[in-house]
Amino acid sequence: MSETHKDPAKSWMVFFFVCFASSVLAIGVWAAFNYKVDAPEPVAAAGGHH
Repeated sequence: MSETHKDPAKSWMVFFFVCFASSVLAIGVWAAFNYKVDAPEPVAAAGGHH
C-alpha cells in the first residue's frame, strides 16, 4: 500500500514562480532596449516655496 500523495500546492507554487520569473524577465528585456543612458537632464520643476 504505497499510495503517492500529490500535493496541489507545489504545482501552484511552480506556476506562480514561472509567472513571476517571466514577468521580471520581460521587464528586464524591455528596460534593456528602452533605457536611454545619454538622456538629457530633466528640467527642474518651477514653483514651490521661497
